[in-house]
Amino acid sequence: MSEPSARPRVVLLSSLAKLGREQLDPLKAAFELVERFDLDATRDEVALVDGLEGAWAVVAGSETYTERVLSGLPQLQLIVRCGVGFDGIDVPAATARRVAVATTPDANSDGVADLTLALMLACLRRIAVGDRYVRSGGWRLPGLCGDLTGATVGVVGLGRVGRNVVRRLVGFGCQVLAYEPYPDVDFCAEHGVELAELDALLPHVDVLSIHVPLTDETYRLLGARQLALLKPTAILVNTSRGSVLDEPALVEALVAGRIAGAALDVYDHEPLDSTHPLAALDNVVLSAHAASFTRLSAARMLASASASLFAAAAGELPLGCVNPEAWH
Repeated sequence: MSEPSARPRVVLLSSLAKLGREQLDPLKAAFELVERFDLDATRDEVALVDGLEGAWAVVAGSETYTERVLSGLPQLQLIVRCGVGFDGIDVPAATARRVAVATTPDANSDGVADLTLALMLACLRRIAVGDRYVRSGGWRLPGLCGDLTGATVGVVGLGRVGRNVVRRLVGFGCQVLAYEPYPDVDFCAEHGVELAELDALLPHVDVLSIHVPLTDETYRLLGARQLALLKPTAILVNTSRGSVLDEPALVEALVAGRIAGAALDVYDHEPLDSTHPLAALDNVVLSAHAASFTRLSAARMLASASASLFAAAAGELPLGCVNPEAWH
């Protein structure tokens, strides 16, 4: 059993909290900080409950908070997720137990948008293939690469990240088509974004970039039928959530040459297994769900997480709370 503490116990699991640990030092005066970075991304519910014993709050990583886990943590009042995704948390179960779930809104949107552009360019210009080719004694790759300059880019989702991607595409002279059920029409008018239904925009894009949260409505939003609508010269970029895509259908389209390539930061199951079919394809650029792992993004997210912890300790609604009805 853990020893009682006069200060609320905050357990740090997030890898970002580990990398930016010194930024959380100001919390020491108000909270008992416990480091359990070994539990980040665990699916072992028993180990997670044991590791979070006595926690008042947790700075969460990619581990899953199921109803079973939450029922084993009677003192837990706050889960803070670094980032904006919370699909690994059973929010209704948390709400029923009066556990607030908070994210760090807008803290990582620049970092994700930057990586999105990097992945677009890496895939279009075949940078990873060229790097391997030169290292093995080769020189220029056969054939010509694609271009981002003047390309038609389809943006699926115009939230904070999607809008930041659009802002960056302006400098490349891209024509932007977007699918967004609840668009900011003023933003679209200012940046020349043409709104369209998903099926209508797919046949026209050179690059398709996905920026939607994972919900029941967006699960497998892009499957075999939608991928078949893309041009064979098109590439797909995903920095949102892996399950927004039908991964087997994507592999099939890439192998068959029905689309030219893909650049992915997220996957159905993470970490990606080295034997996964995607790992064997030269027309795919792979990133390790690392869009937020920059100095600026980490600093912003940890500052936001700290603000949520201090607010909650003062009885105020935490920043970025997705279930305010749970707060008391």
